Amino acid sequence: MNHARVLTAATLATVLLATPVLAVAQANAPAMTPAERHDWERAHRISKILGADVRNRTGDKIGDVRDLVVDGSGTIRLAIVSTGGFLGVGDRLHAVPWDALALGPKDDLVLDIDKARLQATPGFTSKTWPNLGDDRWLADNRRHYIH
Repeated sequence: MNHARVLTAATLATVLLATPVLAVAQANAPAMTPAERHDWERAHRISKILGADVRNRTGDKIGDVRDLVVDGSGTIRLAIVSTGGFLGVGDRLHAVPWDALALGPKDDLVLDIDKARLQATPGFTSKTWPNLGDDRWLADNRRHYIH
């Protein structure tokens, strides 16, 4: 019991001593401009990514981000992009590798693919998702987006 109190006291002391260091580090960090904050949020906040338009390099809208798939460490691996359809009816879903997407100029994401090639990529419906944990399927899917 005495040993637990010593560990608790040591932990508390460490936290209390580290707090001023963290406060100084945050105070010395340069403030983001509104444009920098906006760009940071577009790339890092899930709520800003979901629903974002996906366009090709010529600016044509090809879909929107419906969902994100993360790996065991929480890293985004796939963006589930919805194409076609209206209000979720009749749309096709595509598992686009996250690293195939880039931030676009209009609060959108850019995918280097034309509409015809996108139509030829494997798609699925909201009720027929592939096994996204299958390495063979992921490798085959990836070749459609990364060149």
